Amino acid sequence: MSLSHAGAVLVATLNVRNTADRWRARAPLLVEQLVELDPDVIGLQEVRRFPDQARRIARQASGDRPWEVRKAPKAGLKRLWEGIATLSRLPVTGHARLRLGGDSRVAQRITVALPGGRVLDVYNTHLADGDESLRTSQARRLLAWMDERRDVPQVLVGDLNSRPASAPLRVLTGAGRLRSAYALVHGSEPPRTVPGGAVLDYILVNDLIVVLDAWLTFDRPSPADPQLLPSDHFGLAATLRVLPPPR
Repeated sequence: MSLSHAGAVLVATLNVRNTADRWRARAPLLVEQLVELDPDVIGLQEVRRFPDQARRIARQASGDRPWEVRKAPKAGLKRLWEGIATLSRLPVTGHARLRLGGDSRVAQRITVALPGGRVLDVYNTHLADGDESLRTSQARRLLAWMDERRDVPQVLVGDLNSRPASAPLRVLTGAGRLRSAYALVHGSEPPRTVPGGAVLDYILVNDLIVVLDAWLTFDRPSPADPQLLPSDHFGLAATLRVLPPPR
């Protein structure tokens, strides 16, 4: 768990796995660990649209600090089934969605207001399964979209379906354009973000953000059932500080 840092922003990401894999049993576990984490902003992937899974999670985890929920359905017919969503406890001043092309995938951007008149762009995405060349193309499209607002502090969260040395990650992190929050703190990526599997999930930041801490989260199994976890992915969290604008 991160230390508290005054003036910092706590950002997280989790692939929810829709309502598959014993959702009714793992939902309370997910909500409990979300309440415990208490992020300012969290990006969710594989969120069911009907019934509204993102709003249900937000409502159950709200406490005395309600979430603002911004959703981005997948493209095409898959929009009826699922999408991605970002939950924010910071004021949201803007929201946009981008079709990434292929496998109905999309990205979203929310702009949140920070104290002192600053803003932070939070991007959330879930890149395609399977074809790495498609994911690489999606990464280029996403980065080009982010480059339109390169002078704004930016954080990209999500399930990129890509290992650390893969072509999509090289596109996103090439020439220091984006940097892994976890690797900045620990020197490398975690052993895995999929239980028993690989690293597929990331929090990436641009050079207008300082990473104070980063860690795995949503990784604690049920006390009554060691095989039951909040999702089929672990989550990631990072404590970030936005640099002041140049004078």
